[in-house]
Amino acid sequence: METFEQKIKDILLELFAEHELQLETEPDGRVSGFIISDKFMDMDHLARQRKIWSLLRKKLTKTEQMKILGFVAFTSAEHEAYSEPSL
Repeated sequence: METFEQKIKDILLELFAEHELQLETEPDGRVSGFIISDKFMDMDHLARQRKIWSLLRKKLTKTEQMKILGFVAFTSAEHEAYSEPSL
């Protein structure tokens, strides 16, 4: 049987490559993660979230949608800057 995380991953793979997804499942089954994709270039935060959620809403029930904590959406350059250790 497919896990909820795998279901989310399969849905997101319609827009993003596997290496762009970093998902995590909480002990209670809720899913969150990072999506690192240059498809977010020149998009503000709201546009990024709309892109992600428009796909998820088409494929998930309302109950399943409530099991998603959220996704942080970065371009690869933003993720690299975010991941750099501070001095």
